[in-house]
Amino acid sequence: IDKKQDIEDTNIDDFEELENEIETIEDEKVEDDSLEELESAQINKLKQTLARQQADYENFKMRVERDKADMIYFLKSDVIKKLLPRLDDIERIIQNTPEDQKTWVLYEWLLALEKNFKRDLDSIWVKYFKSIDCEFDPDKHEVMTQIPWEKPWIIVDEFEKWYMIWDKVLRVAKVVVTS
Repeated sequence: IDKKQDIEDTNIDDFEELENEIETIEDEKVEDDSLEELESAQINKLKQTLARQQADYENFKMRVERDKADMIYFLKSDVIKKLLPRLDDIERIIQNTPEDQKTWVLYEWLLALEKNFKRDLDSIWVKYFKSIDCEFDPDKHEVMTQIPWEKPWIIVDEFEKWYMIWDKVLRVAKVVVTS
């Protein structure tokens, strides 16, 4: 009987021992699963951080390019704005030259100077526009005076032309409009 009892006790002890081992293995497995979930969560977090950093870098590159283009625009526009009054003066001289002096060499030189000046402006993407007979646009024109007329807001004369560089207005035209 004692032997039988020893065998039963041994079997029960072994069984309990096996249960403990199974629980330990299951706990380790749960820990492994938790560890895999934790690693997966960290990997996803790192992927999101990397994607965000890449997007920030792309935005930075675009911002630098935009700032560079803006800087070029402002530098060009500053220089050009200082030169435009000289072109206006040349145009006024040509426009107000008496007929008998239009055959002089100085007049021909002024015409050539005006032509070259406009060509140079065109080569750096500066465009000028005449406004006469156009409808008034507050984004492109500044009203200097008004004259009575049957059709309102038509430009009949301009003191200065308006200029654009790329798609931006560099200088608005100073005009006379009908009222």
